[in-house]
Parts: sequence; structure tokens; C-alpha cells
Amino acid sequence: MPAVQVASAVCKGSYDQLNEVTAAVVSWVEANGYAFNAPSFFIYHVSPHETKNPEEFVTELCFPVRKK
Repeated sequence: MPAVQVASAVCKGSYDQLNEVTAAVVSWVEANGYAFNAPSFFIYHVSPHETKNPEEFVTELCFPVRKK
């Protein structure tokens, strides 16, 4: 896989927060002169496979970007 530049954020806790975190990243991308360059992806550092407690989930939201 080729290297890709991403704007990312790490969310600790329930997946209920993902929309809010996504909105924050989108706002940052737009305010800092970037454009989305490919589909987003998530990295599940701690998921329901590791714990049943949603407060322990750790999810990294990654949005490939390029400078405008």
C-alpha cells in the first residue's frame, strides 16, 4: 500500500461519539485548507473483541486528505 496523508482523531469510549468526532475532523480539514482524497477508514485499537465495556473502546478515525 502506498503512503497516504490522513487527518485523524482517536475516540475513547462508546461508538455513540463517532458522529461528533467525525464532525470535528471534517471541520478541521475544511478550516486548514485540506480536501478529502479517498474513503475514510477506522482502526479499532480496542473493540468489542477485547472488552464488552464501551467506555474502554479506542477507535482511530482516519480521513485521507490532500492540500487544496
